[in-house]
Amino acid sequence: MRRSYFYSIAIISALMLAASCEKDELYSLDSIENPEVVYTKGSSSATLSSGNKNMPCGGTISTNYSDYSDHGIAKVADDSRSTYFASSHKEYKIVWNGDRAFSLKSYVIYSSDSSKKVPESWKLYGSNDNETWTRIDKREDENFTERKERREYSVSSTETYKYYMFKFKTTRSSSAIAEIKLREREVVNYDDISDLMGLIRDNTYSNVTPMGRFCENRHKTTSSDRAWLANPANEPTVAVDNGDHRWRSKNVTLYPFGTPVPADVNQHGIGDCSALAVFASIAYLYPSFIEDIITNNGNNTYTVKMYDPEGEEVDVTVSSKFLDSGVTGKNGVICWSSIFEKAIMKWNSIYHCNDMIDGIGTEHVTPLLVGNGESFAFDSGVLDYGQMDRAVNVLLNRGWIVVGGFRESGVVIGNGPCKTVSAHAFTFVFDSSTSASYGMRNPWGHSSGTEDNDARDGVAPIVNDGRTQPLIDIRTCNPGAAIEYKQPYLLPYTPPVW
Repeated sequence: MRRSYFYSIAIISALMLAASCEKDELYSLDSIENPEVVYTKGSSSATLSSGNKNMPCGGTISTNYSDYSDHGIAKVADDSRSTYFASSHKEYKIVWNGDRAFSLKSYVIYSSDSSKKVPESWKLYGSNDNETWTRIDKREDENFTERKERREYSVSSTETYKYYMFKFKTTRSSSAIAEIKLREREVVNYDDISDLMGLIRDNTYSNVTPMGRFCENRHKTTSSDRAWLANPANEPTVAVDNGDHRWRSKNVTLYPFGTPVPADVNQHGIGDCSALAVFASIAYLYPSFIEDIITNNGNNTYTVKMYDPEGEEVDVTVSSKFLDSGVTGKNGVICWSSIFEKAIMKWNSIYHCNDMIDGIGTEHVTPLLVGNGESFAFDSGVLDYGQMDRAVNVLLNRGWIVVGGFRESGVVIGNGPCKTVSAHAFTFVFDSSTSASYGMRNPWGHSSGTEDNDARDGVAPIVNDGRTQPLIDIRTCNPGAAIEYKQPYLLPYTPPVW
């Protein structure tokens, strides 16, 4: 009996010891101090090193109350969901003071492994001086239902801040947060899109001619061709779908606003929106280039310096007769854009690359004026908003001609009133009048959804509304000879007053 009794005691003791060792081991694992977090027990602040996993950089995290010595503010940033910060106050702050400023992309909150819940409501602020605060997020009626539950919240603001402050509010007698993690927004390199080039399609570069693939193996210019193109009495033979096909004498005001501007491009009955979007882009990027390649001959004729399919310069001279359905400036004024349109029609009367100007492509128009046919495209849905914003910025700053369209019509852009138009080309420009960094100008001279006298001249701001940008496709063209006229700083488009 005695041996059996002591044997049983030994077995029980061993089991208790094993259980005790297992409990102690688990507790020690949860209680290992994170070497990246330095704090004093019970303190209302903690210091995080640059190697910490909760914040993009080193700095300090603090709160205005320290209610529980074992659940201090350090626990919210120790990269462990098994520990937590707790407070008995219904309202309190948690402030992050970083070693450097950064733009916040999102933040993550974990609920604790306890009966205490995350506060139901909070506001997030950013500051660069710890005095002036800007609210960048607000959440209400949040209900974490699980322990150690993870929730991530995106931030729309792209501003850079050194300080971030949460103001939490709860109706409970106490609350707890296991972890807060701040995620830095990716730094966008607005000088490079090399990482996006694998997403392009339809590169029109040619090793046969500098004018691009569509000019390969075309008619070679003869001396009689040059003579015909230079004679203003020879009117274009290229057809158009709509409108009166008769050439009528018109008065020409070459530059109604003193210099070429996109507002000089207003589409009427001819369906050559891609050509007109190119015209407006060149006017936005290279107004002095337009002035240099058009010569006013002083006898109601105008010569445009163009390029033949082999990339050789060729002069195209047009009379002052124009189609009623053709492009004009504001209020129907015949101007440089009307001359460009007619010159392209006359060019095609010899080379027959486009025997109808309706539907002519961006990549078919640009090289005739700049002598370079390289272009490529991004299909709709390929780039996210940030990638497209970067692509447009990089391409415009490099001086490339950027034209695009929408795959659906009637979609309200941002808060309106502008709407999308499908099977239609737009010119990309920088835009400073809205929260969007760029806009798309409709060659109608007004946007769908606005009146003809649209003060924005048809520029729709492309904001991150979640529905507009995925509909956009882009075609961008090498500026060729126009690059010599590149402006040092490309400013946002400001429409003239008419």
